[in-house]
Amino acid sequence: MSKRLAQLAVIAAIVTAAFWFRARERLPESPEAAVNALFDAAAQGDDAAYLRLLGGELRKTLESSRGQLGESAFRASLRRSAAGIKGLAVSRGEQAPPDRVALDLDLVFADRTERQRMLLVDTGRGFTIVAMEGAAMMKPPVAYGTPVYDEGAVPSPAPANPGGGNSTAVPSTATRW
Repeated sequence: MSKRLAQLAVIAAIVTAAFWFRARERLPESPEAAVNALFDAAAQGDDAAYLRLLGGELRKTLESSRGQLGESAFRASLRRSAAGIKGLAVSRGEQAPPDRVALDLDLVFADRTERQRMLLVDTGRGFTIVAMEGAAMMKPPVAYGTPVYDEGAVPSPAPANPGGGNSTAVPSTATRW
């Protein structure tokens, strides 16, 4: 009886390990989720999660970079690449090859916006990023975080309505550019 119990325990352990490894290897179910997961992994310096989200030559190139830099320096490089990002806008791009999904990204920093395109493929287990174009930098006319209205302004009372109706004007505190 104890031999049978030991066998069942081993089988249960193998099944649990298989589910654990399968769940760990699961990839994001949408291209947008894959891009968000990539930037999350970069911000955390999680090189294993970052590389798992990549495929093809891109992955091979970055694995080689990790080998040359060393794991610690590669992780620090990932964290630096995500440092200062204030926002990320992701939209479906046009003119993607038939077997790929193109995403156009706008990475918003305090002093600039970087526009970049990524190509992803559906592996059947989820999406991986197989290509990243170089980012084009754009200087916004107004830096991120600049107030667009005067927070200290006190609205003046609305002028009397000469027509006698029930509508009132709402004063604006927005500043013009």
